[in-house]
Amino acid sequence: MIADGIDVMRQRGFAKIKALLLLIFAVLALPAHAVPVSNPFHALRAADQRVLTTGHRLATANAPFCRSRENAAGLMLHHIGQYGDEAGARAAFGFARDFAVLALVPGGPAALAGLRQDDALVALNGRDFTPSEAALADIDQPDAYRPVAWADAMLRTALDTGPVTLTVLRDGAIIDLTLAGTPACRTRFELRATANYGASANGDTASITTAMLDFMHDDDELAAILAHELAHNLLEHRRRLNEAGIQRGLMQQLGRNARLTLATEIEADRLSIWLLANAGVDPQAAIRFWTRYGKARGKGIFSAPTHYRWKKRVGLFEEEIANLGTAERGEHGWMPPLLTEPLVGLK
Repeated sequence: MIADGIDVMRQRGFAKIKALLLLIFAVLALPAHAVPVSNPFHALRAADQRVLTTGHRLATANAPFCRSRENAAGLMLHHIGQYGDEAGARAAFGFARDFAVLALVPGGPAALAGLRQDDALVALNGRDFTPSEAALADIDQPDAYRPVAWADAMLRTALDTGPVTLTVLRDGAIIDLTLAGTPACRTRFELRATANYGASANGDTASITTAMLDFMHDDDELAAILAHELAHNLLEHRRRLNEAGIQRGLMQQLGRNARLTLATEIEADRLSIWLLANAGVDPQAAIRFWTRYGKARGKGIFSAPTHYRWKKRVGLFEEEIANLGTAERGEHGWMPPLLTEPLVGLK
């Protein structure tokens, strides 16, 4: 699914009760044994780390086949301004500075560099890690999300040119750490705290909601959904739909708009199977998830014309898994056929 916008539910100015409800959704998204439910902020962090770790696995495993790559850090940052309950966030995470490390991929580049959760970011390559008002004003995001979007872009851009030096504040001490990323498909993965079921891709980011995460039986199913969204980005569907003049909103459900959108959804489903296999995830996870989700939440004849109904979608997965089974595996995995074809305009 491709959708506009990002998580606006964490913005400053929302009532504390809304912030608490969003955190409860994050708690529900985790196995009962994963974290103590008495601390919803820590539960939110654990959910973010699941998304980060699973996305990083997909992006790094498929890097040899992606047209657009980056040096991924295996790191998720956050900013105190994201949280409606700033006092609660400071109590849970510390926030010695406005930016801090929220989550790390175990054994990932940032963790190996020595970064730890709750390290406060002071400087990047010797420059103060504080955005100017002008820099924030240029970011097309909700106000509360602009600082972390700026921070993420700054770090990703710096890593594109090689190792970086991060200056952090930890337990009152200033520490310099050298961080070198690892090749990955260019996409950032994020969790959106909301009661709505959904996942989305905007060309640069792949997102999933806490409600959707709650529906997952395991991280293989999470990988199946993130692989679909990653596939949208790898095939540049947002750009190609825009260039085709596709209208959003209700108009996207009609005529040519729906037909071309459906074509991108079919492509993303097909490519996702190959992305999963290259990451060592059983592609059957996509079938398991969509069968259960379709039976529980499918809308039958009222399904959107931009997506296959769940039974037809499962059939498509089965067909693509059969195609994968006859393909030859190379040194780095299975070369996804859709990534060997030129990205032509949608018609």
